[in-house]
This record gives sequence, structure tokens and C-alpha cells, in this order.
Amino acid sequence: MKRLILLIICIGFISCAKEVEPTPDNINKIFASQDFTFEFHKAGESKKSISFRNDYLVYKSDAPTFRREITYDEVLLINDFIQNIVNLHQNDVDEASSFYVVKNTAYTTTIFPKQEDLYFEALLKTLKLVK
Repeated sequence: MKRLILLIICIGFISCAKEVEPTPDNINKIFASQDFTFEFHKAGESKKSISFRNDYLVYKSDAPTFRREITYDEVLLINDFIQNIVNLHQNDVDEASSFYVVKNTAYTTTIFPKQEDLYFEALLKTLKLVK
């Protein structure tokens, strides 16, 4: 019984995603899986996320979950948006700052871009995920 519990704990530690620095190379590793989640944690609000799986986009927020196919142009738009916030990443932030998380089962990275929160809302409107 002790061995079973120890085995379960070891599997739990091994299966955790590795935290990596927000660099273009690490973001590309996450993108390569084609199965990842992009979260926005706005200061003082609940998170919003866009997940990508098998050519589908899944948007989660306080509103009902929304799922639809994603176009190639939308993939490029989202890729450009994420690469842009990676380039705007800053290490010296206060704890009340909004931030992004890009993750898959193997890697996770947290991005604190030096930009206003309204850009994420603009992305959601461009993707027709909000009105």
C-alpha cells in the first residue's frame, strides 16, 4: 500500500508542466503541440482563456463556454499577438499587474507584458468571441 501511494505521488510530480521563461523559442515549443491554452489574468477579475485543440478554439470566461473551428488567419493573428506580448515581457512588475499564461501538458510560461489590458479585449472582438 505504501508503494502504491509513493508511486502515485511520483507520477504526480513527473506529470506537472515545466515552468519555462517567456522566450520565442519556448513559446514555439508550446505552439508545436497544437494543443495549448492561452490565459489572461486581468487584475481583480477572473481569468479568461482560449484553448486550441484539433483545429478548434475553445473560449472560457464568466460567460458560457464557446467552441468553434479556427481559421488559418486566426491562428496567425493569435500567434502574432502572443509573440508581441512575449517581446513586451518585463520582469519588474508589481503583484497587482495583469498577466498571461501560455501552457500545454509539458510547458507553462507566464508573461507580464508592458501593455494595457484592452489589447486582449480587442483580440477577443477581432476573433468574434465577444461583442
